[in-house]
Amino acid sequence: MIYSGDINDIIKMIKHIQVEYNISNNDIAANLGKSKQTVSNLLNGRQTNITLDTLLNLCNAVDCELEINIKRKED
Repeated sequence: MIYSGDINDIIKMIKHIQVEYNISNNDIAANLGKSKQTVSNLLNGRQTNITLDTLLNLCNAVDCELEINIKRKED
């Protein structure tokens, strides 16, 4: 996936994993050490400026890897 600046595309991928593996917001909150409300805000787009650390922690909470590939744009 090429990141276009819309964090919602990444969140959709995380939510897909959450549904596929039956991971509740409570499970994620427990793994993150955050409240269920914080997790809900993250997953429902109410927090729009997510740091890479938060994104990595969120991925870890649903047992997935965060891969970042930086390359020059193709002409």
